[in-house]
Amino acid sequence: MPYKSNYTSVARKPENPHQETPFEPVTCPSGNVKTLSPFSGKMGSMSAEKKKKISILEKILTIAVIMSVTSALYLYTSGYRLDKGKGNTIDLAKTGMVSAKSIPEGASVYLDGKLMTATNDTLSGIAPGKHKIKIEKKGFVPWNKEIEIYEELVTDITAVLVSQSPTLAPLTNTGAKYPSISPSQNKIAYFSEDGEKPGVWVTSLNGAGIGLFRNTSVMAVQDTKFVKYSQGKGIEWAPDETQLLIQAANDTYYLVDMASNTASTTSTPDKIRQDWQKLLLEKRTVLVEKLEVPENIKQLALSTRAIWAPDDKKFLYTVQAGDTLEYRTYNFERPIPIGEKIENTAFVTVLADAQPKVSWYSDSFHLILVEGNTEQDKRGIISLVRIDGTNKVEIYNNTLMFNSVFAVPSGDKIIILTSFKSGEQTDLYTVGIR
Repeated sequence: MPYKSNYTSVARKPENPHQETPFEPVTCPSGNVKTLSPFSGKMGSMSAEKKKKISILEKILTIAVIMSVTSALYLYTSGYRLDKGKGNTIDLAKTGMVSAKSIPEGASVYLDGKLMTATNDTLSGIAPGKHKIKIEKKGFVPWNKEIEIYEELVTDITAVLVSQSPTLAPLTNTGAKYPSISPSQNKIAYFSEDGEKPGVWVTSLNGAGIGLFRNTSVMAVQDTKFVKYSQGKGIEWAPDETQLLIQAANDTYYLVDMASNTASTTSTPDKIRQDWQKLLLEKRTVLVEKLEVPENIKQLALSTRAIWAPDDKKFLYTVQAGDTLEYRTYNFERPIPIGEKIENTAFVTVLADAQPKVSWYSDSFHLILVEGNTEQDKRGIISLVRIDGTNKVEIYNNTLMFNSVFAVPSGDKIIILTSFKSGEQTDLYTVGIR
């Protein structure tokens, strides 16, 4: 009987050394089958350890790359830049940024004479210190300003651009006299000797496209057989805009109720003014007392000399210095916007000269000036100037029948009282500045 082994022989080494060695099953004494691999045993164990180490290393490298990129982005957005120092060394320098906006948008932004970008955009990597910025748009007056750049901070700039050729459009055509703006600057009241409905009218200034054919005027009080309200010569608003105090031609005063459109004679106009002033003072006192500002500034803000801005965060006042008069503004905003100052001198005049009529523009960062003797010459010059005295731009230089002008809330127009005919009728006109 021939000998029979309990083992199955392992496959022979191929004659061709480059031929792949097949994996064949091996039968063990127990009858189990195993597969032999050239990577089995100690070599297989070392490969697993290497794979584990490589996996850990990959994770560490991935985390390091993410942290490096995040840090680089943080430093970049914080204003840091690589700067070539002395001896050809590379330093990490701190820089600042400018957020340049314009109204209207789409203007070119020049920094130190070099075209950089268009509004609205942020310029980064600017060396700290003073720089000249110019914002210009075709058809508009160029806007120039010297700005201060601070390390790791964004200086905000908003340029209000004025058209090179402002447009005139009528707001009324039935006559208007002695216009008066409401405390919120959302309404304007005026006298009108309209042939059909003479009296006191009120026009809303809210909404786009205000004009003669989109007029939202309502009658406050109509003339009667006995009282010609339309021939009055002064209108004053209550702080809550629910009443009007009217001075008639014969210096009689009437109190108009806006809800009922009725008027009643009053013999105490000064008392009414004092009560209204008290209400206004109480409201402003609540605002001012919360602020950490010098006591003399609080007194100025609450005095009758102060002209408050529409945002209730700034006020205008005058200070006499020798034979000059300084027009100053104080900003209550905290923190103060980067690039802005708490106190500014808007302009200075000679005390002996006729003083301009000054009012606030709707953005609370500009003033409207009316210069010239409108009562005598029937002519005036209207300009827009920033509260820091920069970018004074002439808007209108022509016939003007009243020294007060008003900005609509949207800021794209101002309202004037004028006449382009030889007759006596005057009307309200809008001057479109953009």
